[in-house]
Amino acid sequence: MTTALKLSVVMSTYNRRDALLSQTLPAIFNQDLPADEYEVIVIVDGSSDGTGAALRELRPPCAFRIIEQPNRGLSASRNTGIAAAQSNLIIFIDDDIICSPDVFRRHVEAHTGSEHVVVHGALFLAPGASASILTNANKDWYHRYNSSLVSRGAAWPDGTYLISNSSIPRSTLLACGGLDETLLAKDDFELGLRLWKMGVRFRYLPGAVAYELSVKSWRSFLFKDGETFGRSEVMLGRKHPEYRGRSHLLAGLGTTVWWKRLARRIVLQSPVSAAHLLALPIWLCEKLCRYPIMQKTGLRLLEIGRRITEFRGALKEAGSWKNFHREFARRLPVLCYHHVGPGQPGTLPTLTVSPERFERQVRWLARRGYQGIRPADWLRWRLEGKGLPDKPVLFTFDDGYADLADYALPVLRRYGFGAVVYVVTGRFGGTNAWDEVRGSGTHRLMTAEQIRYWAEQGIEFGAHSQSHADLSSLTPEQLKEEVVGSGNALASLLGSRVISFAYPYGHYNYAALNCVRANFDLAFAIDPKFKGINYLVTDPHLLWRTMVQPGDSVVDVESRARWGFSPLLRLRARLRLRSRVKRAVRLVFRWGH
Repeated sequence: MTTALKLSVVMSTYNRRDALLSQTLPAIFNQDLPADEYEVIVIVDGSSDGTGAALRELRPPCAFRIIEQPNRGLSASRNTGIAAAQSNLIIFIDDDIICSPDVFRRHVEAHTGSEHVVVHGALFLAPGASASILTNANKDWYHRYNSSLVSRGAAWPDGTYLISNSSIPRSTLLACGGLDETLLAKDDFELGLRLWKMGVRFRYLPGAVAYELSVKSWRSFLFKDGETFGRSEVMLGRKHPEYRGRSHLLAGLGTTVWWKRLARRIVLQSPVSAAHLLALPIWLCEKLCRYPIMQKTGLRLLEIGRRITEFRGALKEAGSWKNFHREFARRLPVLCYHHVGPGQPGTLPTLTVSPERFERQVRWLARRGYQGIRPADWLRWRLEGKGLPDKPVLFTFDDGYADLADYALPVLRRYGFGAVVYVVTGRFGGTNAWDEVRGSGTHRLMTAEQIRYWAEQGIEFGAHSQSHADLSSLTPEQLKEEVVGSGNALASLLGSRVISFAYPYGHYNYAALNCVRANFDLAFAIDPKFKGINYLVTDPHLLWRTMVQPGDSVVDVESRARWGFSPLLRLRARLRLRSRVKRAVRLVFRWGH
């Protein structure tokens, strides 16, 4: 390795000889970094326009190498450049990028410290680009992108990572395996994700400015790029399952209402893409894009069409609608129970469901195709994209009443349902003291022996604090004792780490949420404003539940499993209120007469 070299410039090119020779390379050769301190490596990736021969005629002041290879794609070309580089610092420059004269020097100076970082400079659309829908849209996008990085820094993966005008130590690139050559698109995004997971820090360098020359045609953006980006999103989601919840394409698939899901399925599975129907109006808007209304309309149509082609590409990569839905669009209804057993005098009326009613509810859901899962199953699906049945439902039981061992858990086991019981770890074998002080009747709680036995039978247990305290009212020390202490106590009892927590009373604040987030993989809350349905995008530490009421019928419970609430229950409540108002009015009139 040549010790004098401080930077290796890696550029891949494919059939862009004229732009490369006239604008891109002259800007690269005219840097204020001394010519003997950097080299330029151009990988000609199967070009058929004479690029290689034209490049060999150049005599630049810096070290200059041309590597010609069969067309293998951008990722493979960049990996070829990484392997050939003789400096330990590599900067990637696309063949349509014009660099400002100080770009290389700024990148070198940004790496003077001992810490390995990824440094990416600013990118803008080059001035003078011809007017088009995409030109105007890209110009605005670049300005918003750079402005956001100035205001919030280069946090990853919350920020977009563009590899062009980015510098990375060669040793870091080799350690992570370079770029993924199997991806059809977004190879730089995937590289950034791997580097971030390795603990590499990202730094934004706004003074290192470069400009993009070309803008793709709207047809290429809509059809070719749309499909490859959609397929790549699925590939990314499979390689990095935790990314699925951040994907602009995949994250919200299950959250739409049923009729929109049906319409989307029809559009995506039709033999001909509906995006073709938008081609003519987009073309017309392109011709008249000098008018703001046509620019806005054309861009909106282009966004709709691109969304369609991306979804169709994702569906194609998934292999079938069933696979697509199974990997990215699962919905999890969560039912919340407290006491299942015989009623006792003084018990709070909303907490007890009779054993007979509970078994009817479980039997009904089983016949309707639902399968009871555990929090661990939902966590595995979030992290790996697999392992969930077609119609999952999660039964949760707060407080850990002893009657569950006699009346609820045997029923669940009989029907093959998993579930989770949230126990108050400071009260094993005790009573519901937190309700007793409010005047409720006394209930025994599960003992340590019962908890261990049912854990062996496949029932999962989670933490519900040490004393059933309202977490939103505690000091930091008390909060740590209730949250961390309950997890440790239950883990000690079960001999394994506890993955989930349930907020007592459903109450939490910012401090409680952060404390739970730092110690558990999942957490469950209850709030009447939120339905008890959870999706890939749902905060794993604010998973919502719907509370089953003592009078719920099997139809009510299925409604909760389908929609997260019972519309029939609300309707009955309104009818009862209406009846009461009518009776009150009659009494008033009778009293008046």
